[in-house]
Amino acid sequence: MRPVLPAAIALLALPVHAQFWSELANPKVEVTLTHPPGLGLKVSRLAFAPAPDANSRELADALTADLVQSGQVEVVDRAHLDAVLKEQELGASGYIEPATIAKLGKLLGPSALVIVNVNRSDLSRNQSTKEERSTDYKTKQETVRLKRSSITSLDFSATVQVVDLSTGRVFGAQRLEDTPSLANTSYDGWPAYPRDSDVRRLAFETAKGKVLRMLLAWTEVRKLTFFDDSVFGMDRAHERLKAGDLRGALDLAETGLAQSKQDKGQKPKYYPRAYYNLGIIRFAQGQYDEALPLLRTALDMQPDASIFQTALKECQDALALQDALRRVEARSEPAPTAAGPAPARGEPAPAAKADARPSPEARLQRLQELYKKGLLDKKEYEAKKAEILKEL
Repeated sequence: MRPVLPAAIALLALPVHAQFWSELANPKVEVTLTHPPGLGLKVSRLAFAPAPDANSRELADALTADLVQSGQVEVVDRAHLDAVLKEQELGASGYIEPATIAKLGKLLGPSALVIVNVNRSDLSRNQSTKEERSTDYKTKQETVRLKRSSITSLDFSATVQVVDLSTGRVFGAQRLEDTPSLANTSYDGWPAYPRDSDVRRLAFETAKGKVLRMLLAWTEVRKLTFFDDSVFGMDRAHERLKAGDLRGALDLAETGLAQSKQDKGQKPKYYPRAYYNLGIIRFAQGQYDEALPLLRTALDMQPDASIFQTALKECQDALALQDALRRVEARSEPAPTAAGPAPARGEPAPAAKADARPSPEARLQRLQELYKKGLLDKKEYEAKKAEILKEL
């Protein structure tokens, strides 16, 4: 008797095999997902604190250029900020006192202060060798070559804090660490080392990208399958998509879905595809609420289809991100100002709080908190601690 197990396995594997070829054979459509700022808050105006060193200033300059180019946020001109600091005798060190933050908030208006500190940017160089063996297929002779590499590496660490100038509250803080390296190779002597500036650029670009995602909304593009079968006008809808005509593609997909509900003489695979394609077009238009039920219906009709599963998950993620963006917008709206109750007759009006510089003890406690969070390295912590202890 012939074994039945291999045949059963082949039958189970057939849908997976078919799905694999469906993903390869059908075109892709790009959909865009928009992420909210990592801070969870929309910052409309910000200033960069004076940088304590050249590396910090370089990173702050690179961030300023990208933020200005984005058009999403107003950046206070550094010359204006320096003039304010000088005029008010607030100092220009990288360490901003709480009292200084309160004064800057009054002078600059509603803003966020970005404090950038590059704590470590140490370059190193080393060399390595590796034997590579190959055999000539004709002569069967083995050849040994020595591959030499010259490597330039960077040990990079920085901290970024975003402070609300109106309240002095830290919106967010992030520690940025990276160890990029570049290598030049040669089979004929030792090659030159990669340039220091190229390795530094890698670290600064990575750090800049992380900080920008803290401050701004950002997008990413995902590619999802679109079926271009000749049934129910799917191929014509895809042609409209390729031409950038989303409206025309949508009309054709809606007509195709209506046809699929009337024509029951086609292969079973085409019916969920009609729902799916219309859902993908809605997704590409950013109409996630309309896309979701269409994609879910397609998956209900063919639950084992990985293409449908992926698209439904992406649409659910897009909806979650959209809700997060709405919460960010709502949180960023200024709170309505309401006049408080007038003091009773004969009672003195409440006195305004005077701006007072924190005591050295309070500043030491704050410094220790920053150190424990990893926002200051040991060298910085000891230096600031020594300054405060002098006042005692």
